[in-house]
Amino acid sequence: MGRTVIVSRRHDNLSQLIMKKLYDAVVQGNFKFEFQRGDQLCWLPQVNEPVDDQAQVLATMLDHALFVPRKIVMLSMAGTADELTSEQLRQWYGPNAQELLWSYQYAIKMIDELELPYTIIRTPPLVANSTPAVLTDEGQPLVGHGVSASELAKVLERVLMTDQYNGKSLGVTAKE
Repeated sequence: MGRTVIVSRRHDNLSQLIMKKLYDAVVQGNFKFEFQRGDQLCWLPQVNEPVDDQAQVLATMLDHALFVPRKIVMLSMAGTADELTSEQLRQWYGPNAQELLWSYQYAIKMIDELELPYTIIRTPPLVANSTPAVLTDEGQPLVGHGVSASELAKVLERVLMTDQYNGKSLGVTAKE
């Protein structure tokens, strides 16, 4: 088993929370590194990052890699599985919500095309209060509201430590 490589430029403590449980985790600020045998990728972009462009960089990186990740876990904005209304998207993500959504949908499609095991974690904006997380399968409406970084980290740890969620797109919200 290899490392968990977390690619993140986030300003919250999500990466640190994951690293507390996954002793082999390392953080990279971009996709300019080489995977080692058995590594898995945990990509934690911020909502406003150009994930479509970054997915292209990831695909090019993997085309030239000696080793590819055994699993990819990507954090995504909610809405990529058509589970939110346009109004809810704008409320959570602002006036550019539709453009952000298209960018994430493209990145997710690119990850799917890599034909590697992957899991997409769809969340509304993070909140401060820590209420237990609720998982929602793709095709189901999201129930609840924003999830905390600590609860999201617990879900990410579970996804990274098992193959139970491979090939799934999970919505993660907090209980109301």
